[in-house]
Amino acid sequence: MITPLGTVCIVAMSTAFMIAGWFCVFRTNMMVSWGRRNYEKNKFIQSYPFANIVQKSWYPTCLRCAGIFVWFWVLAVLLLLTVKHFR
Repeated sequence: MITPLGTVCIVAMSTAFMIAGWFCVFRTNMMVSWGRRNYEKNKFIQSYPFANIVQKSWYPTCLRCAGIFVWFWVLAVLLLLTVKHFR
């Protein structure tokens, strides 16, 4: 049984992930420029493995795919919670 507080938490997290997915799909240029700007000005970030992925030409496509994946993941979790709750 899901409590009211649990429902509020699920709705809040689902909304946050859906907005993050929306930014990845529809505001890709903003996300790419933000990632590249942070990469260029911070030497600590540059030392991470695979940190230079933001400099690749296919990075915007990767972000869009990640956004769509996040949407499907959230929908799957909500579907599972709904089906489990009403069983």
